[in-house]
Amino acid sequence: MPEILDIFQTNGADEVYCSIKDEINPRCQEAKVFVNQLWQLVHNYLDPDLPAKLPNQFHQHFWEIYLADLLLKIGLNLDYSNSSDGPDICIKCSDSSVWVEAVTALAGDGVDAVQKADFDVASDVPDDQIKLRLLNSFDKKSKKYEVCKQKNWVDSKDPYIIAINDALVPSARCKQEIPRIVRSLLPFGDSVLHLDKETLHVVGTSYEYQGKVVKASGNGPETTYFLNPKFSGISAVIYSCADVFNYPTDSSQSLLLLHNPLAVNPLPLGFLKKGHEYWIDDQYDRLRLSCRVR
Repeated sequence: MPEILDIFQTNGADEVYCSIKDEINPRCQEAKVFVNQLWQLVHNYLDPDLPAKLPNQFHQHFWEIYLADLLLKIGLNLDYSNSSDGPDICIKCSDSSVWVEAVTALAGDGVDAVQKADFDVASDVPDDQIKLRLLNSFDKKSKKYEVCKQKNWVDSKDPYIIAINDALVPSARCKQEIPRIVRSLLPFGDSVLHLDKETLHVVGTSYEYQGKVVKASGNGPETTYFLNPKFSGISAVIYSCADVFNYPTDSSQSLLLLHNPLAVNPLPLGFLKKGHEYWIDDQYDRLRLSCRVR
């Protein structure tokens, strides 16, 4: 077996990177081995300058490494990369390329930022504020898609995926029945229980319509991106909350794929083969969400 190269060679400003580089505890020692092993497997498919970026934005670029490894483990064919131009990852299919642009959501700034929860104080999960961070990441990368088309880095007939990781957003790991990324791009609000008036037994469930996320200013983005033809060039979103210290043993289960029902270049159902997959069955009747776990 060839020797595994150590990409933790230079000093940096990122606290997590420095902790792993210096192996300050057993978890950091394990993380260092883990990242180096992943890079050995995927370095041919990612920006060759990525190790130089890792010391100052560790998690953002770890997400690219981790994602590329997951796609390979699933059995997808990745194309080789020799440039930092264009999307982060290219999946080679029989009749097209599928482009993947990775992005990491951040906590944000100002009054709408997601604050860290106090462990000794009970508080609500800031659901809308977290949605704002996810929508901000999606919006930023949907704009890059337009740039990639203009510069002919991607073909307008190729599927395009935005891969969002929110591990750096406080409280984002808190789960609900419909994942937050789904409720950010489609207008599913709070769940509603339907009770029989006589027996008070639950006889059905539904979801309120939430068409936008309200900021402190009173304005806010809509939660209908995947019902808006403006974003039909985005085929799907991949979502994960994994980070270098927290990821499932079966790593493929850390991925969620949400199909865009209006995509001009749709992905087939089952494209990822593993993980959680969401899609809309009938957009012309009502929003009927389906899910499959593999």
